[in-house]
Amino acid sequence: MNQPRPADLGTLYKYRIWNDKYAKKTLTDSEVFLSSPDQFNDPFDATFPFRYKEEDLTPDNIFKKLYELGKREWPEMKDEELHQLCYERQMSVDFTADAFWMDEYPSWKADINAKFGILCLTKSKDNLLMWSHYGDSHRGFCVGFNPEILFDCIQGQLGPVIYSNDFPVLGLFDNTQEGLTRILCTKSEHWQYEDEHRFVKIDGSRKIIKLPDEAITEIILGCNMPDAFKKEIILLADQKFPGAKIFEATVDLKAFKLNMIPIIRAVAA
Repeated sequence: MNQPRPADLGTLYKYRIWNDKYAKKTLTDSEVFLSSPDQFNDPFDATFPFRYKEEDLTPDNIFKKLYELGKREWPEMKDEELHQLCYERQMSVDFTADAFWMDEYPSWKADINAKFGILCLTKSKDNLLMWSHYGDSHRGFCVGFNPEILFDCIQGQLGPVIYSNDFPVLGLFDNTQEGLTRILCTKSEHWQYEDEHRFVKIDGSRKIIKLPDEAITEIILGCNMPDAFKKEIILLADQKFPGAKIFEATVDLKAFKLNMIPIIRAVAA
């Protein structure tokens, strides 16, 4: 995944549910949660089988890869011992067989879920489907983040999701980290409407990341949000986020779109 400079992305958004004690912590506690892939609503998301290009799986290449991994795992092992270990492993397994990869898949999937934390964001604050699916049917709220501050706090990989009808296939000697990130950031074209950007963090599975209040630059109130919730959020914003812009989403009367109406703050920005 080619990592863009955070400063070039502009504001990144996350849709939330105010009437949810965890989701509202985005504002009340200035925090974000790095989900594990098994918490996503797409069963393919970040968990499809890890596959290499068939033309790369020659006997010589497989041995070289086993040796490379062995050197990393047992750097003190003598070359003769490692050669023998790799040879025995290669002779005992057919690495080109689908059955091998299917057998490995459950443990690989469990490792991914235990190791990687992901924060899903989007470039759009007025996406009708995103409001419906993630913003409590327009009763929730949307938070705009400064991507540079997020990057400094999360310290992970950041980039756009790749939308494809095919699973990514990796080169046997590709950079392992880049290959994993590519798998974690590829989704079906069915999800293209999300226009998603992701933070991916190693050893970040299900971790909470605390943010400085200035990381939150915008708050958008859903067009169906109850007035009581609006008052709560505006009061909170006046206390914690005096520099943030607040908008109220309203339905347009001439087209299928949302209008963002600025809310005049009691606190000067």
